[in-house]
Amino acid sequence: MRKLLLVIILTIGLLMFAEEITITAWTVGPDNPSYYRFDNLKTAAERLNKILKDLGVDLTVKVDGYFDTTDWSSFKQKVVFGIKSGQVVDIICSGHDDIGAWAKAGYIIPLDDYVKKYWDEEYYDFIPSLWEATKYKGKIYGIPQDTEARPFYINKQVLKKLGWSDEEINSLPDRIARGEFTFEDFIEVAKEAVEKGLVEWGLYHRPKAGIDYYQLMISMGIDFYDEEKAVFVYNVKEMKDYFKLLYDLANTYKILPKNMIGTPWTSVHKDVTSGKVLAWMGGTWNWAEWKKDYGKTEEELQDMFILAPVPKFKGRGRPNTLSHPIVYMIPSTSKYPDIAFLLITLASAPELNMRHAVESGHLPIRWQQTVLPEYTKEFIMVEGTKLLPYSGFIPNDDMFNLYNQIIFEGMQMAESGMDPEKVAEDVAKRLKSQLKDRVVIVE
Repeated sequence: MRKLLLVIILTIGLLMFAEEITITAWTVGPDNPSYYRFDNLKTAAERLNKILKDLGVDLTVKVDGYFDTTDWSSFKQKVVFGIKSGQVVDIICSGHDDIGAWAKAGYIIPLDDYVKKYWDEEYYDFIPSLWEATKYKGKIYGIPQDTEARPFYINKQVLKKLGWSDEEINSLPDRIARGEFTFEDFIEVAKEAVEKGLVEWGLYHRPKAGIDYYQLMISMGIDFYDEEKAVFVYNVKEMKDYFKLLYDLANTYKILPKNMIGTPWTSVHKDVTSGKVLAWMGGTWNWAEWKKDYGKTEEELQDMFILAPVPKFKGRGRPNTLSHPIVYMIPSTSKYPDIAFLLITLASAPELNMRHAVESGHLPIRWQQTVLPEYTKEFIMVEGTKLLPYSGFIPNDDMFNLYNQIIFEGMQMAESGMDPEKVAEDVAKRLKSQLKDRVVIVE
């Protein structure tokens, strides 16, 4: 705290002729319960003003701006238009995947020096894996505000019916995390469960375009992005294996529906929560959805599921989950970047971030939060946090959406029964045609 006070004094000393400073923050939900992304900044200003008063500094810091609850697309359009038109803004809170495009365009500034300045006081206990989501070409452009995990939900009641002991079931997440239980092992268990009529399907993944299925690429050891060169990498041989896996899951092993893609979300969640599926590649937020929208109780869910990373494959890849951290960024147009970062730092206090996590159904960003009373009361928060060290992230690249759409269409073709080798080759051609020099095709 002593170092933090010294930084505050030095920072404010540069603004000694001002009486009031307004910091403008643009933040987003778009979900309503995430309003603390904005309100925590206002609380940070209140705390800063108290410190200034105690120090005898005649200065007040005010937070202005808004919390947007429309949708991601509308918010991002407003941000880009606002910066381009020269509107005054000092803090932006948005998804980490905006970093690549906005850093490249010069909309936001690197924060490495600020993070280093406050590291020993505040940032040392941020969950280390989250920092990787804040970088573009090796530099930090965002401060984690919250995160979530995408667990591999496994129905332990089905495992019991297959003859697994409680000890075997309870130790499964750790064995997956250590790489002792692989995805190939899971396939065999899923085939057995389907053959014995214990479930209709062995595996479900999201039915719409998204990022969750990149977990299978990571599990297979497929590296699809070169961070230093800021280009996508498409290894044809590896992707033939990937599309063959999807083909086999749906057409050879028949543990994944051929029409998984396009299945209504309501059908997916009803099947998962009614015990018709052995494993679901979902998100920690599903826990709240299942209680609110599908009539499940906390006790029923805990009795049904164990949570683990997605298993690795034999001899390659790693156990993993995916996160989509929300981050605070400072625009290049900010009038007061030092004060803006100071507010972000104060807003990242463990108890402030914890009230956001509890209210909005997200996970902690700091280890200090895990000792707070609120944390231990939330089963999904405790179990979800255990997965964060295994987190992967989508690239902070402005071309990701196009790349992702082409990969997704390839997935749909493979699962529906098309030759996976031909799918992999066709996807390579489309990527080269659309992304040109932003993708490297490895034959």
